[in-house]
Amino acid sequence: MFSSDNHDIWDEHQWESHINEMTRRHEHLRDLIDSGPGKDPRWLTHIKDFPTKLDAVDAFIEEELLIEESYFPFEDDEEPDDDVDDVLFSGEDEDDEGLSDWDPEDDGDFAENPVEGDDHISDDEEDDDLESLFEDIFEEEAGDESMYDYASLENIAIYTDARDLAADLLIFNDSKPEYMKYPGFLHLVSETLLISTKLAAAYSMGFDVEVLGANIAYCKKALDKANQTLMLLQNLKENPLSSSDYYELHRRLFELRNNIAVHVQDTRDFFLSQL
Repeated sequence: MFSSDNHDIWDEHQWESHINEMTRRHEHLRDLIDSGPGKDPRWLTHIKDFPTKLDAVDAFIEEELLIEESYFPFEDDEEPDDDVDDVLFSGEDEDDEGLSDWDPEDDGDFAENPVEGDDHISDDEEDDDLESLFEDIFEEEAGDESMYDYASLENIAIYTDARDLAADLLIFNDSKPEYMKYPGFLHLVSETLLISTKLAAAYSMGFDVEVLGANIAYCKKALDKANQTLMLLQNLKENPLSSSDYYELHRRLFELRNNIAVHVQDTRDFFLSQL
């Protein structure tokens, strides 16, 4: 634990231990959510209930974020705002009155239209550090714009790559339904969906130094899921996947895994530089 400006700062290992313990304590909650007729994966229901595969992926991720949110009770008996998850995915401006607890400075979210004179964008040096850290994971070059111009999680390339990959796996339900008969393929889809979930959880923790360890811990969990999916994919190489499907999925998963690993190291270096 680090001490900085009278604040005790947890590192990634302490946050990881805490998250793992909270996960263990909330196993009953996940069991209730995952249980159902036939115990089919929840995403199988979502692809029937939503118009597009990306909508189904987003619905799954939002459910997972609600479970993760339960691990971190609000201080002073504050209740979480129901609109927080919508803000993460919509990229729309927050209503200051309705989302008073969702402060970009406190939680590390990025304001789409920062107000001139706001404290959280007045430190040019901090903005430069953040922009340098994430310049390689934005889909478009930030240029002279501040990191705070990016309000949506969907502007982070490692997240969109993971999300798009999960949606493309769901498309096989329509194009090659025979894949869905194999438990191994269903497991692959489930683990791939969790890569996006862990990256979204990391983003939701923010980038302030007090919670950056939690951000890193969740990114490491996304990295672990990416490694697991690569191993699962190898078992499906000859049956049921065709050669073309296998090599394309392997290419994308391999690239995603490597990009997440680089992101973890860069974020870790940034965290250490802030202490």
